Amino acid sequence: MINRTVHRITGALLILIGALGIALSALGVITVWRAAYDVAVAADESLILLSDTLQDIDHSLDVASSTLDGAAVAMDGIYTTTLDVSRTLSTTRVTIEEMAGLAEDDLPQSIESSLVALDALKETAGGIDRILRALRVFGIGDYNPEMPLDQAVEETHAGLEPVPDGLRAMGNGLHEASASLEDVQGGLVLMGGHVVGIQENVVDADGALRSHRRTMRELQRRVAALRKDVGRPIKTVAWGATLLLIWIGLSQLAIVRWGIDLWANARGKV
Repeated sequence: MINRTVHRITGALLILIGALGIALSALGVITVWRAAYDVAVAADESLILLSDTLQDIDHSLDVASSTLDGAAVAMDGIYTTTLDVSRTLSTTRVTIEEMAGLAEDDLPQSIESSLVALDALKETAGGIDRILRALRVFGIGDYNPEMPLDQAVEETHAGLEPVPDGLRAMGNGLHEASASLEDVQGGLVLMGGHVVGIQENVVDADGALRSHRRTMRELQRRVAALRKDVGRPIKTVAWGATLLLIWIGLSQLAIVRWGIDLWANARGKV
């Protein structure tokens, strides 16, 4: 009697355990496919977000590359302008130096020679003026100036006397202006060198951006290919898990059958 009761209890437990195993296997299959669907959706959404992000980055790189192209053109224009201005300053400096030479040497010397001649003329101008006036009295000529000749020569001499010093001072000023222009020209040459360096950096940066853009496009291509195939490995894993759970569920049938046999044998012995 005790053995039959033990067999019945054991059979009932085996049937219960087997049925529970089959139920859990079925529930596992449902859970696996729901999880596979959720994972596929999440993966697709993540890949869409990644693709949009890569597209935004590519657009930003395109804008940056266009900006750098414009900067390179601007740098080239600035460099050309510095060269033109430097050449103009060089020509201007030559002209200023020539003018300074005239102001310091040739013109003052000419005026000083004229002053010497006026000094010599001043001594005889009074006599000449008197002679000409006397001739007019005798009816020869019509000489009658408002200012006597000696006074005119003296005033001309007085007006020209400070001119040589002024011209030499002007020459010094022109030399200083030439030196200032030389400093400006040197600054422009240095600036041109810096502009060339900046232009080279801009070209290098543009090359790097173009390389990054190629990388972004390759990543976009791979993400698009991954989106097409992302469901395949997830389904493969789901099918593998499903087959495993079905195999486990089928193995539970043997336990249920064993429990049924124990229960039936226990009843047959009553």
